[in-house]
Amino acid sequence: MASDIRPSTTLTLVEMVDPGKAISAAIDLYGSEAATAVAHCAWEAHFAGRRADFHFWFEVFRDLTKGEVD
Repeated sequence: MASDIRPSTTLTLVEMVDPGKAISAAIDLYGSEAATAVAHCAWEAHFAGRRADFHFWFEVFRDLTKGEVD
């Protein structure tokens, strides 16, 4: 029956959010603690098994901290 049809894919954060906007939002919300907040998002996604979201947050973290560590 048509009502039993379910999508075969799951919508992920990476499909909905621009990394640059995520960086701006994190800085606006958390200021100097933005990198820590983003790292927590990455770990939460990792431990929840949301691989694509983990990679998204990892990339956001990397871009956010670029140049901070030599």
